[in-house]
Amino acid sequence: MAFLVKHAEIQPAANQIARLLSAAGISARGVVAVLLPNGPEMLFCYRAVSWSGKTWTPISYQLPVDDVRYILGDSGAEIFIAHAQFKAVAVAAASDIPAQRCFSVGGDIEGFQPLEAYRQLPDTSLEVPLAGGVMMYTSGTTGRPKGVSRPALEPAPPPSYITRMGAGMMQHFLGEKAGGTHLVAAPLYHAAANTYCDGAVECGADIVIMTHWDGEEFLRLVTEHQVISTFLVPTHFVRLLKLPEATRHSYQLDSLQLVSHGGAPTPVHIKRAMIEWLGPILFESYGGTEGGGIHISSQEWLAHPGSVGKPGAQLALTILDEQAKPCPIGTVGSVYMASPEPFEYLNDPQKTTANRQGSLFTLGDMGRLDEQGYLYLCDRRSDLIISGGVNVYPAQVEGKLLQHPQVDDCCVIGLDDEDWGQQVCAIIQCAPGVDEAALADELTNFCLQQLAPAERPRQLFFEHQLPRTATGKLLHRKMREQYQAMQGDKRKVDEYDR
Repeated sequence: MAFLVKHAEIQPAANQIARLLSAAGISARGVVAVLLPNGPEMLFCYRAVSWSGKTWTPISYQLPVDDVRYILGDSGAEIFIAHAQFKAVAVAAASDIPAQRCFSVGGDIEGFQPLEAYRQLPDTSLEVPLAGGVMMYTSGTTGRPKGVSRPALEPAPPPSYITRMGAGMMQHFLGEKAGGTHLVAAPLYHAAANTYCDGAVECGADIVIMTHWDGEEFLRLVTEHQVISTFLVPTHFVRLLKLPEATRHSYQLDSLQLVSHGGAPTPVHIKRAMIEWLGPILFESYGGTEGGGIHISSQEWLAHPGSVGKPGAQLALTILDEQAKPCPIGTVGSVYMASPEPFEYLNDPQKTTANRQGSLFTLGDMGRLDEQGYLYLCDRRSDLIISGGVNVYPAQVEGKLLQHPQVDDCCVIGLDDEDWGQQVCAIIQCAPGVDEAALADELTNFCLQQLAPAERPRQLFFEHQLPRTATGKLLHRKMREQYQAMQGDKRKVDEYDR
């Protein structure tokens, strides 16, 4: 299912919702937390918050109730807006928020007010429009979600900094075409998807919103609505390339001028295949909720395959070793960079201190710089596997395994091993209809040909679906914990000679 939201209806609806929130009694810079799926209300509510000086805190609907409750309390949310499809989580999580400040979308939620009441209010421009702020929570791949808090905003007219940044990127790449139809294919609670979407709105675009991912539906919508721009994550690329070639080439995608992507590493063979299919219209960004901002165009990437870009003069970036000393060119270490805006992890000074080296911060990623200053990511430090004293980067192994046509997805983890410290294990999501036993034998031979001895999985496991965040990040920690504790059936892979 998808929604077409015309540009002309967005700001009036946002004005109405802003008035409804004001009537509920929210403070000047109060936090508005939302638990919403992709849909027009997500777009309207963000605009309402960002044009009335409030603080936007979207919550992933993939989170369990305990994490939703934690975010509501930790953020100090004064308003909570939730969709009826999440009513059980919403009711359980919102017990400390007054009923008059809880609003439901898409149906009734016990104790919540209907957001639909906004339609009865004036849709004219706000009397005192004010740029709002954003307090996002990190994806929680290494523990509890962490709120990224920035200093109080100085009063300024809208649009917000986030919207101006998104609009600037759209205009840089598309010029006058930036006002063409934009397709939302990733969840709007994700920072990048929201930034590009509202940036497109600011440029005058109509917005097509997918409620859930479907590869062929994405192609159909691009064709039907002559979509100019979109934001995707690497998992979307994999799914699109798994479609039958006849299906992929049966749609007209010539209107597509910009495919922005980020959020997780993209295997080299996947990105190259996407550029060969769509043309040099991919634009990759590396950064996080905390900040950063490294970019690379398709043309640059083809000259430096695997890189996420070269930091500009305005961005300090360095690679540090375990003693916080700069690494030589080509040596892998922790990636540290400067933030364009100061931030801290809300209510957690220890986490704030732990991710700093002087004025620099880290997202927890490991990487290296080449002689020309281009950054190549290896993996997250928390996912690094050390087997027999050798560093193994799961993302690199996963990229190789994904080249096998019968592997739909995979997650590589390190499990405790008395002899090696950790052993490399792979959890495989098969393509539909594939026999797991036969694939296990194929992958054993495949790994012998494609992977270095230390990288070859000692065990293979099979799952119907692997857990990923909205940005395509695999939840390695969750899988490690599950399989470390698991005593059930395992499929042993023959030991390889190292």
